Amino acid sequence: MNIWVKIFFLVLLVSGCKPKQKISPNLYPDCKYGYYTKNQAKTKFDSSAIDFNWMKIKTKVEVYYENEKHSVQLQIRLKNDSLIFAKISKSGITGVRILATKDSVIYVDKLKKQFYKGGYSDIEKLLNVNIPFDLLQNLFLGEPTFLYDGEGEKEVSEPLIKYSSNVFDDTENYSAFHQVHFFTCDSMKLQKVGVTDWKTKKEILVEYKKQGDINGYPLNKKIEFKGMQDNKPFILADVELKRVKLFDDLSVFIEIPDDYTEMEIK
Repeated sequence: MNIWVKIFFLVLLVSGCKPKQKISPNLYPDCKYGYYTKNQAKTKFDSSAIDFNWMKIKTKVEVYYENEKHSVQLQIRLKNDSLIFAKISKSGITGVRILATKDSVIYVDKLKKQFYKGGYSDIEKLLNVNIPFDLLQNLFLGEPTFLYDGEGEKEVSEPLIKYSSNVFDDTENYSAFHQVHFFTCDSMKLQKVGVTDWKTKKEILVEYKKQGDINGYPLNKKIEFKGMQDNKPFILADVELKRVKLFDDLSVFIEIPDDYTEMEIK
């Protein structure tokens, strides 16, 4: 009998002694999303991204270039993941029209009566800075555009989370990019994006401010754009989003009059 009593109590003792669970230490107690990997960040944004076929955006832009300030109106039509049409006006007069796809770009300057048609890679020669197509489209939406595969590197420096890596774009004009994203710890909102082109030593810095409601869509009302080379700005722009509207279908039209001359760019 004693042996069965001992076994009974032994079973109770063993069953009552649960192994201690290993609790992973919270490495970022003051950063709610500090544990997020790059892929988790991307998934979060993909799930909350604005779903659209066509989008029309109206903005006001202050451009600082070569010590001069220019105030213009920029109207944009986006076809999701495939086309960007931009019209730049001043005092109600259209000066420049640009039609860009992932493969091509058409640039028409109505004031100088000039035009250019070429591959999208020529955008650098026209705008003086290399902007990948996907980054250009998401620029106004405040959505991240990761140009590199894999997780890359992550650094948490409260109140921001930084994701960065290098990406090599194998094209006819070989170029290499280094990219960084900064998100807020508390809400995982995109705050800054930086892209450096190692070939030209030029850097694009985009900072998002004043997030709010624009025609029912959660967007950043102000976007600061800075182009840097050798730690010196070569272009600055403050973009203010005024209106955003979605459409099932839109048309774009860009005409090159017969008396316009083709631009020579190097």
